[in-house]
Amino acid sequence: MYIELLDALIDKEFPDEPLCDTLDFWNQTMAGHAEFIDGLLDPSEEELKSMAQKFTRIFENLVDDCNRCSRRHMLEKSTRATRNIAEFKRAATVGLLECEIESIIPPLLADHVLREANQYLRILQELRI
Repeated sequence: MYIELLDALIDKEFPDEPLCDTLDFWNQTMAGHAEFIDGLLDPSEEELKSMAQKFTRIFENLVDDCNRCSRRHMLEKSTRATRNIAEFKRAATVGLLECEIESIIPPLLADHVLREANQYLRILQELRI
């Protein structure tokens, strides 16, 4: 998928692939991010761990729902969930940099997963056009 995206960008095009393939890839990625964030947070960070677990369920449900929902509905649900997890990741990145969060997450990793959420938001915007 990454190579196809790069080739398409070189040609100034957007790759043509089934919508659910794209959404499933990114929604699984966001679920995976939430899972490992949960696993890398200190157990004392109960609220953040709970939020990460909630995001895992939300994105797993999006993967399950993709073939059952309309294109518009899936784009809206995926966009809303991705905006929310991007804000969660942004706040977590700031919290890690300011040493306010107990975790073994390196701030550079937090920044990386935030950038991936922002990339997914860009892709979702392109798919809406």
